[in-house]
Amino acid sequence: MREVVIVEGMRTAFGRMGGGFKNLTSVQLAGMTIKGLCEKTGILEKGKVDAVFAGSAFGDANTPNFARYASLYAGLPYETSATFIEMQCGSAIACINNAAVQIQAGIIDTAIVGGGETYSQAYRKFSTYIEPYKAIPPAAAPVRLSPIDEDDISMIEVSDFMAKIWGISREACDEFALRSQKRASEAIQKGYFKEEILPITVKYGKKDAGTVIDTDEHPRGDTTLEGLAKLKPVNPDGVTTAGNASGRNDGAAFVLMMSAEKAKELGYKPIAKWIYGVDVGVDPKIMGIGPAYSNCKILDKMDLKMSDINVFECNEAFAAQNLSVIKQMEELTGEKMNMEDWNPNGGAIAFGHPNGASGTRVCIFTMKELQRRGAKYGMFSSCCGGGIGVSTLIENISE
Repeated sequence: MREVVIVEGMRTAFGRMGGGFKNLTSVQLAGMTIKGLCEKTGILEKGKVDAVFAGSAFGDANTPNFARYASLYAGLPYETSATFIEMQCGSAIACINNAAVQIQAGIIDTAIVGGGETYSQAYRKFSTYIEPYKAIPPAAAPVRLSPIDEDDISMIEVSDFMAKIWGISREACDEFALRSQKRASEAIQKGYFKEEILPITVKYGKKDAGTVIDTDEHPRGDTTLEGLAKLKPVNPDGVTTAGNASGRNDGAAFVLMMSAEKAKELGYKPIAKWIYGVDVGVDPKIMGIGPAYSNCKILDKMDLKMSDINVFECNEAFAAQNLSVIKQMEELTGEKMNMEDWNPNGGAIAFGHPNGASGTRVCIFTMKELQRRGAKYGMFSSCCGGGIGVSTLIENISE
């Protein structure tokens, strides 16, 4: 099997719903990012892109094949294949793992991999069939994550249910949320993300000269524990609030992957090596616990301990969810998590969560932080609506 490497990554800034990217669709954001990554790496001048793997939780109103539309929007040749994967919040990680397997097997040499989402341009599906003589007006088809009624609950209910099972308090959730915001603010001030963000000029009218969006809109550096404590929980008896949950956001993120041989042939110096990736199924009612099991499955497979991993990036769906994953991993491994290694530069509570893009964001965050630390192993993961956990192990090979 061939070695698989990640050469570079790029993303848009993550916008707030109704914010800077409100006039752009998810496939447009994805296409712009793919094009920007091609220009940044010079891949189309040096060689070619065999395939695009793109993920999105909700897709796009313009097209059923998100990946193909985005790749054509980016100006990639017709010969470039495109695969669309939907695994909710883990869609991009699933894309990374699937692309890696094809590269590893020699099916393709080079791929651009990631995803995008925009809540500002979210759409709903309508059935073309309405039973006659029932006087039923057209209505949007309900979105379900499970055919079993008791498993088809809201993400807020999942978060609160997990908090009860794993004993996560409201205070602990708020402290975790504050940590995410503060670490994100510190990282932004250090300029960590300038290089990875693609500036996008957006016009809101014919006479508008254009606004450059190059900064994440969701982080709130002035967050305080007192302010978080004042927020009411979504469910009266729950712990989840708007302050300790991820946002609904707009954005896209992609990485350039290829075989180690192809990278050497084209003169690239890769940042990371893909080692292993898995996904697992869990009870949909506690879908957020998925990363604990997918992470530990990789540790077992690769004969590694939790302490061997230098950077953990786990998408912050909710504070209660992340804290439960940490507790369950500690129980499964018998080790204590070093919190300095867990989402060290903040997570989705601060940066926001454009579902299809978040998996690639945590990938980029992981490999860049490994670079900064000069450390070896990183693992990134996400829970997925419907009851799935997906994870990837990478190794820092940057010079």
